[in-house]
Amino acid sequence: MVTDELNARRENVEQQLVYAGLTMEKYLEDEGQTTEEFEADLDRRVRDAVAAQFVLDAIAKKEEIGVDQQDLSSHPVRRAQQSGQDPQEFANHMFEHNHIPDMVQEILRGKALATPVEGAVVKDASGNVVELANLLPDGSIGEPAAEVDAEAPADATEAAEQD
Repeated sequence: MVTDELNARRENVEQQLVYAGLTMEKYLEDEGQTTEEFEADLDRRVRDAVAAQFVLDAIAKKEEIGVDQQDLSSHPVRRAQQSGQDPQEFANHMFEHNHIPDMVQEILRGKALATPVEGAVVKDASGNVVELANLLPDGSIGEPAAEVDAEAPADATEAAEQD
């Protein structure tokens, strides 16, 4: 499993470098790494990722987490958007190359990860509880969303019309 993942990640890095117009040698030179250091770092990260996959698989099994039709519909669209691909082309690729089982595992692991994260209590450096609902995409904490008054008119025009 580790060997397969190492090979897949190495190929992925090499593909990304080709798209960026770089060679592995140039990349390593720019990063100040030797081939041995790169391989050792890649090996460490892969072993950590595989261990995490085992943990998430165990959580999914224990919590009896499943994948439904909505998951199978929305996940490929989200992945396609993240990679800048057309959702239909992405889905076709997943089917043509038999990546559906991998996608199901990815969905299950994502749901399994959400289980402990949702129950986590996060505190800032001062010990104050951080409301994760206020977490912004850049990692900073924003103000709580204002409560919307259901009785209040949606805009000034609507208010004027009611007068």
